[in-house]
Amino acid sequence: MKKIYVLLTAILMIMTTSIADAQLATTADGNNPMSFNIDANTLIVKLKSNATTGYTWKYKIDSESVIKFLSDKYDTPNNNGNPPLMGAGGEQTFVFEPNKSGKTKITFEYARPWAGGESAGKRFLKIKVDGQGKVYAKEVKK
Repeated sequence: MKKIYVLLTAILMIMTTSIADAQLATTADGNNPMSFNIDANTLIVKLKSNATTGYTWKYKIDSESVIKFLSDKYDTPNNNGNPPLMGAGGEQTFVFEPNKSGKTKITFEYARPWAGGESAGKRFLKIKVDGQGKVYAKEVKK
């Protein structure tokens, strides 16, 4: 009986953590700021994420002729050299580089692809690439 109680408690804790992390990772009120910077004309976007919840960030570029995707990496925080804690969140980093001058928008969606695309929120970046290949980015509401 004690084993069942412990198992049910663990399941409840995991479910509660998953729901809280999914909501935290998508709030646009500053609880999870989208950070981005331009390094040598490469756009680097970082978003808090928690892969243990089943949610991951996906991107969609309106015009890939303006900017192209290079890489997507998920990192967990360094736990003093120990393996990451179970259920601990991390950060997803996307890297893009300019193709040609123009304007476009990148939409990031935090979703569970295996659950029919169940979405927990979206973030949007307006992108401008000038004639010298310099990238400018601004987060917008939609």
